[in-house]
Amino acid sequence: MENNIFGNLNDWGIVLEKLEKLSETRELDECQDELIRLLRFEQNWRLREAAIEYLPFIEKPSLNLAREVNALIKRKDLYYDIRILATDGLEKLAATIVGNKAFDKDILKQFIQGIVRDMDDLLASPEPPKFHDALQNSKSQVKKIEAEI
Repeated sequence: MENNIFGNLNDWGIVLEKLEKLSETRELDECQDELIRLLRFEQNWRLREAAIEYLPFIEKPSLNLAREVNALIKRKDLYYDIRILATDGLEKLAATIVGNKAFDKDILKQFIQGIVRDMDDLLASPEPPKFHDALQNSKSQVKKIEAEI
């Protein structure tokens, strides 16, 4: 896919339409760098949420995309609903990545262990119960995924 497929991210309505179309045509896998761009875009929360909501439609997610979602979870400057949404999205990405068996086992183990470590760090810090519960649930699922490697 071409770079900047979403164009000007300030025209968020058009971006949301393109996301839906890419999902329907099963082309999201080819736009992972653009999804990362949406996740990093600070000026519109709708785009970030939409990018996370479309993560389950990616059949062969990259480690870079999963790392970007993990970075969102750790950002204390973001509101908790997006961090919870990202936690769920990361859990699904991790399951798909491990299930695809497209990466070396050692790389996958390090990747999953890093997610668990980050979740442990967040669980050790003072967080609202809603976020804490989401982290605990996802960590439990990620540990199950780790056992499959």
